[in-house]
Amino acid sequence: MVSANPLPRRAGARRLNLLAAAAAAALFACAPARAQQQPANNAEDAYRSILEHRMEMTKRSVDETRRRRFEEGKSDSAFPSDAGGRDGAPAVVRAVPPEEKKALAHNERGLALFSKGKVEQAAAEYEEAIRACPALAAAHNNLGSARFAAGRFAEAAAAFARAAALDPDYGQAHFNLALAYVKLGREREADASLVAAARAYIKSGEAHLRAGRLRAAEESFRAVLRVDPEYAPALLRLGLVCNAGRRYEEGAALLRRVAERRPADPDAHEALAESLYGQRKYEEAATAADRALKLSPDAPFSHYLAGLSRAALGQRDAALRHLSRLQQLGAPDFAQLLSDFIEKKAPAKQ
Repeated sequence: MVSANPLPRRAGARRLNLLAAAAAAALFACAPARAQQQPANNAEDAYRSILEHRMEMTKRSVDETRRRRFEEGKSDSAFPSDAGGRDGAPAVVRAVPPEEKKALAHNERGLALFSKGKVEQAAAEYEEAIRACPALAAAHNNLGSARFAAGRFAEAAAAFARAAALDPDYGQAHFNLALAYVKLGREREADASLVAAARAYIKSGEAHLRAGRLRAAEESFRAVLRVDPEYAPALLRLGLVCNAGRRYEEGAALLRRVAERRPADPDAHEALAESLYGQRKYEEAATAADRALKLSPDAPFSHYLAGLSRAALGQRDAALRHLSRLQQLGAPDFAQLLSDFIEKKAPAKQ
């Protein structure tokens, strides 16, 4: 049985400002072994450095689970969580070697000490953690934060760089490294580190989105937006998260911003059509889907959205044209869903 809203769930450059270090504390997500927040800094840390970087929108696949999000009884309200996993990813149960267990214990003690302002004692614990397990990226990052707090920026940069080298997808470490480079007057390296941070956050967010970990994906994309609130690739992906969580009004607000800034991006118009359809704004949804199709005529999901919207408006012939195109494109699942919906919402006259 097809519900009244048969949308499938789908997983889905511009200038970035290097923020004042005072804003950095809000940016940092948890690392695999927990990473501390960077302490706020004074007004003199309000450095700005401009960079150009383009990131391509990856193609979003649609599988059976995602297609069936709107069937009766389905819900995305439950999210996996794990305080010990980075970005909220569920932990993998495994045997922890003794040296890693020892390193984690030192790291935790360091976090507790740092939270009390005992920076040097915290640094000593992080160094012990690194001696026990040199590959523990979070310990290197935390040591960097302690050195940064003490004004030892060269040492901080070295620690952050080591954390980023151990885990190239460690967005927090890359961002911290950018801040340290700014302090050292190395703006070119700061730009490169900020690019790496944005890339890492986007990559981790996409992985979470594909796995259905919506909360973790949102955290990753919002981390990028705290660096630059108008970074279109992150806005687009955050809009997809909102759509997947049925937060259509919020998603539409984000995706309108993307469509305005990137009017030639079919993904932006397609995602906006999904948000509008979810709000039952069928005429607007059809218009957005048509814009997507002008830019990408063979996009199955855009045809599907356009067909749903036309059927919901009682426009049977228009909906059937999109159904025919889906059949031509070899998208039988979308075609079957749309066919069922047309017969329900815009049946042939007897």
